[in-house]
Amino acid sequence: LEIVSALAETDSRIRVINNTTNLGGGGSRNIGLDAATGEYVIFLDDDDYVDNMMLERMYARASDIQADVVICRSQSFDPALQVYAPMPWSVRQELLPDLKFFSSQDIPSDFFRTFVWWPWDKLLRRQFITSHQLRFQEIRTTNDLFFVCAFMLMANRISVLNETLISHTINRSESLSATRAESHRCAVEALVALKAFICQQGMMEHRLRDYKNYVVVFLEWHLNTISGPAFHPFYQQVKEFVVALDAKSDDFYDEFIAAAHHRITTLSAEEYLFSLKDRVLKELEFFQARSSALQQEVETLTHSLAGQKDENAILHNQLHEIEERVT
Repeated sequence: LEIVSALAETDSRIRVINNTTNLGGGGSRNIGLDAATGEYVIFLDDDDYVDNMMLERMYARASDIQADVVICRSQSFDPALQVYAPMPWSVRQELLPDLKFFSSQDIPSDFFRTFVWWPWDKLLRRQFITSHQLRFQEIRTTNDLFFVCAFMLMANRISVLNETLISHTINRSESLSATRAESHRCAVEALVALKAFICQQGMMEHRLRDYKNYVVVFLEWHLNTISGPAFHPFYQQVKEFVVALDAKSDDFYDEFIAAAHHRITTLSAEEYLFSLKDRVLKELEFFQARSSALQQEVETLTHSLAGQKDENAILHNQLHEIEERVT
């Protein structure tokens, strides 16, 4: 707060809004949205790192094609390991049309897994938000899913900028996403609001299959990343919600989603945890075997390289002898 306040004193474009109480991410973003006056808005988190040219590059694309939203590429950053890693799943290129801009209707299937429904990689047209009266849900966590997803469903001019312009910090123990067990019901609450919006907009017939697949994937991720006393009541809530989808085997886009749906709808909480443990162990065995194979491949290549170096040395000596004879 001290840093931004000092900056505001030297730059009239900066306005500091200090909430007297903690309103959470959703409430704070709504206040910022009400105060905004610009053509476009973006909602950044305090623990992420942006490229110096991020806003300029995204706005240039937005103004060039009059986009409703411009989405950039992102990467993760682990502060403990000091490691950056790409996040190709944040924008699934294989699901997008090969166009400079497009609408949600140009994404025929699996719409809800095309993007990740966080706001910080998206530059949004402010007038589009206000005209559709979109607001962030004022819940502790998952407060951005409904807002961003509703915006994207209605957007007519979506554009993806194929440049990595923001680094998202992961594995922070103090972040809200790391304490979702304290507000686990927010995930279901966000999905309920999203379903109501889809129905209200008359989109459910076209997007029902997409929604069912997303619910299973999204809620299983929550189940697999929540621990402690909250797990059992949350599992029961998730199970009831997923069963109510009334999904059939041919509703799912791949066997992995179908398997996740089967686990959630047929297993008890204890059985689910044991199945998760079994899957983790199998994945560990696979990666250990893969690691051993790669290590063996490295050793083979190392020996081959050493042999090549010896051969090169022999050829070099022979060449040197020939040169001496010639001279």
